[in-house]
Amino acid sequence: MKFDSYIAEAKSDKARWNEYLGKVPMLKTSIKILSLINSKGYEAFIVGGGVRDIILGVNLHDVDIATNMPMDELSKHYKTYGIGSSEDFGIVTIKVDGFDYEVAQFRQDGKYVDGRKPETVEIVQSFQGDAARRDFTFNAMAIDKEGNIIDFFNGRKDIKNKTVQTVGNPIDRFEEDALRMLRAVRFSSRMGFEIEANTKDAIKKLKGNVSKLSPERIRDELLKMAAQSGDKFADAIIKLDEVGILAIILPEITKLKEFRDDPQWHPEEDAEGGVFAHVIAAIRKNKSDNPLVNLSILLHDVGKGVTAGVKPNGWNNFHGHAEAGKDMIVDIAKRLKLTNKQRDEIMFAMLNHMKFHELASMKPRKIINLIYNEYWETLKAVAFCDDSCRMQMFDKKKWDERLLVIQDIEKKWGSKVASTAVKIVDGKRVIELTGLRPSKLVGEIIKKVTDIVLAKGIKDQKQIDKLIKEVYRELL
Repeated sequence: MKFDSYIAEAKSDKARWNEYLGKVPMLKTSIKILSLINSKGYEAFIVGGGVRDIILGVNLHDVDIATNMPMDELSKHYKTYGIGSSEDFGIVTIKVDGFDYEVAQFRQDGKYVDGRKPETVEIVQSFQGDAARRDFTFNAMAIDKEGNIIDFFNGRKDIKNKTVQTVGNPIDRFEEDALRMLRAVRFSSRMGFEIEANTKDAIKKLKGNVSKLSPERIRDELLKMAAQSGDKFADAIIKLDEVGILAIILPEITKLKEFRDDPQWHPEEDAEGGVFAHVIAAIRKNKSDNPLVNLSILLHDVGKGVTAGVKPNGWNNFHGHAEAGKDMIVDIAKRLKLTNKQRDEIMFAMLNHMKFHELASMKPRKIINLIYNEYWETLKAVAFCDDSCRMQMFDKKKWDERLLVIQDIEKKWGSKVASTAVKIVDGKRVIELTGLRPSKLVGEIIKKVTDIVLAKGIKDQKQIDKLIKEVYRELL
């Protein structure tokens, strides 16, 4: 059910609830848990993001439960699992009908000493006290087993008004945990909501606290933002910039606003946004929700911030910006604690996005080294977004010609043969046939013979051996 349909529709909450129960087995099973807890004289509700998603009419990914039933009482009816120190905070996981449910006791948080978790928690008997500690109003609602919505902080009103607003004083909420500021941006971009004025002002005031967060928490939140369509991720980056957080976590990206390409080549850039505007426009061209594709587009021109020169006409040029970005990607990956695989995928796309424009003139060996790389699809997506965002400068005919070059290579060789063809002409074989020792000359023979093999479609080993000898004689 679409958001606008929910606003306009005359259906009651109960009718919508019943519709969800019929579609979502995990939700239906959770009612059995609520009913059992209620039968023992305790309160229990579905809480958090699941309630928000039901009201929004989007798919449910998980269902959390809050109750005033003590955890030792709950363990008499279900096998409970604690994760880390979660049991100390009154939180356990239970498995019912194959579904995992996080169950937490109603609680109030003590002081947040480390800006992440409360030092203590106090178990309380009412959900209202529990709801008061939550981050945003639309995450502070609950639903009982009958489908009645409990909403102490006007979460439904904020959903209707498309507003992200904290529960209570935003300064207090963000001082408790600075990650909530990034979460406000993520929810805003994901749902297309505006951040409420006081909430936004509080983020701007306290943005410096983001630097106290662990790299892992920042990375995980950034990856969640990137795991959406390009349009939504672009909105997240813009909002991070507006509140001043982007300059803290990715200053290399905000620096791109200082430079601007020649408008005849990049009309999507403007005086205020510069190369940053190009990056945003490129991200918007991405229709997938692959977080590594979005991050690769975000970082594909990062080297322009350190290579900017000035042409005679006054516009900037950025010779060698892809290669210059190499060390920057390494630094960013370390800062955000990216995995080696994530770093390598972003690096491959960044280093090779300019080569994509040269496919028509590249040697087959070099093309194959690109298209049979495990990160080829990411590179192709980045190259397309980089090129197609240039408005009237995007030449669809040239783009299609590049794809034809790739298709011709794939058709001629096939993925398995092409990969093998590159390895057929290896150093061991060259040394056997020429008597050379490992040297630079062996590498030159490999490259030249491989180019001929791929260009002419030679697959016979005797012919390849003959070529090795001929090229060896030529290079002596």
